[in-house]
Parts: sequence; C-alpha cells; structure tokens
Amino acid sequence: MVLSGIVDPAAAPQVLANRLVDRLREVGGEALVRDPMGWLLGRGLVQRPACPDRRCDDGIRLDTGDDCPSCGNVVHIRRSLRARVPAAVEADMPYALPAERRAEIGRRLREEYVLEEQRAQLRRTRAEREVAQRRQAIARRRALEEDVQEARRQAACADCGLPGSAGLCPGCSYRRRTEELVREAVDLAVAVRADLSDATSVAELIRQCERDTRALLTAACEQACDPDADPDWIAYTTPQVAQQILDDRRAAALRRLLESREAVAEADAAYEACRRHRGTEADADAAADAAGHRAAEYRLRQCVGELHVVRQRAVAARLAGCAGSMPGVA
Repeated sequence: MVLSGIVDPAAAPQVLANRLVDRLREVGGEALVRDPMGWLLGRGLVQRPACPDRRCDDGIRLDTGDDCPSCGNVVHIRRSLRARVPAAVEADMPYALPAERRAEIGRRLREEYVLEEQRAQLRRTRAEREVAQRRQAIARRRALEEDVQEARRQAACADCGLPGSAGLCPGCSYRRRTEELVREAVDLAVAVRADLSDATSVAELIRQCERDTRALLTAACEQACDPDADPDWIAYTTPQVAQQILDDRRAAALRRLLESREAVAEADAAYEACRRHRGTEADADAAADAAGHRAAEYRLRQCVGELHVVRQRAVAARLAGCAGSMPGVA
C-alpha cells in the first residue's frame, strides 16, 4: 500500500521483490533467516530512507531505481556542518579546553541536525500539500470539462431544435454538408465560364448554375435511392451524391483549363526543357502533362478566388445601397 503511493501501482510488487532480494543478500541468504515473519516485519519489508526524501530506500530512488540525489545533498550538508561548526566553536571559545570544545561541537551539531530535520519535514509537508492542491485542481478541471461535454451533448440542434443533438443533429449536419458541396460545385462551374469583370452576368450565371446543380442533385438522389427509401438514408446519401457532382465539376474545369494559353505554354516549356536535357519522348510527354495540370490547378484556384472577390463586392454594394435608401442616412 505504501509503495503504491510512491511508485506506479503496477510496478510496486516488483519494487518490493527487489527490496527483499537485497535484504536477503545482506544477511547471507534466506537459509540464515530463522524467524521469517519477524525478519519480514522488522527488516525485509521496512523502508530505510537515507535522507528526508520519502522515495529513498537505502540511498536508491524507489520510483527510478537510480542513486538518490537527495542523499548526496544530505552528505554535502553534513560535511559542510562538520567543517563550519568546529570553526565557529574555535572562534567563540579560543581559550577553552579541548574537551569543552568537543562537547560544544557535539551539542551544536546535534542542534543543527535537529533543525535540518525540521526544515526537511517542512519541505516534505509543503510538497505534499502542493501535490494535493494540484490533484484537486486537476479533479476540478476534469469535472468542469465533463460538465461542459455533457452540456454540449445535451444541446439542441441549432437548425431544427431537436434536443440532445450535441448542437447539430445528423440530418441537419448532412444538409449543411450538402449545401457546402453545392456551393463549391457552382463556384467551380461559374469560375471557368463566366466573365468575372461583369458582376451582373456573374450573378445571373450563379443563379442559373445553382438551379441546374440542385436539379441534377435531386435527379441523382432519386436514381440512387428507392422511392420508398427511409428519409434518414436519403439524408445520408445526398451529400455523397453532391460530393460526386463536385468531383465531376472539378475534373471538367481542369479539362477546360488544360486548353488555356497558360497551361499550354507551361506544357510546351516543360517538354522543350526535358528534350534539351536529352530526355526521351515519353519523359518529355510526361513532363508536359504534369506541368499542364499544375498550371490548370493554379489557374482554377485563381478563378475561384476572383469569383469570391466579385461576390463579396456585390454583397458590399447591396448593403451600401440598402443603407443609402434608409431615411436619415446620408
């Protein structure tokens, strides 16, 4: 029980076994132990700390098995006392007899040892109090985290209000994911087809593409699910179908951009560079394809970014128009 409070409880039996082996070795083996129970209680199981550290046993740290560093500190302190106290007695009692000085040295050393033990006890008490405080703080934090997690689990759905949904029920989560995928699919289609300098045509194309995408999604879901399918299954299937539409739109956009001037120029440059370095025809074709795809992917990211800027500007213009039409707003 005592060892379990000092070392890992799983390691305590092995630590105790090692102690018994060492103690038996000290007495010359178990054959020389005449009273096993008395020997266990009086010597074998007794911890013998060589310093104030409660983890010390015969100068060995119980938790690590290494030499106890506190024992070295104790030796150093006692050596310092044995050097300092006689010097102080010699200075205080220059004319005393040697026997008187030895008696005074012994008395002062005993006082210092008692004081050092008291200070060590205070340090142990303070350390134990700090450990207890840290454990209490950890317990309070864990209890608070559990309360927060439980409150999160019991929170109603933010969209439909279903209780105990951890803030978002599965059906609404699928719906949100579907809406996100639809927006991305629309952006990919519009970004490579629209004239991004004309905000009006961009807005019209977005509306048209969104209608077409939702119609395509509905038709694909009807094809993927039976007419009498469970609504939960339909909700689960819809974002997967939307992901497939998004992947198809991305592939189509990249195919379109592979024919752009930038992608063709990059592919031609990679082809020529490979041939100049004595690459084979197959190596040059592979380099050209890789360079063209990199250019197409970069251009696609550019187009989508420009589309987002156009959309943000349109929103800002609408907000400014609404603010200007309000009474009392200059």
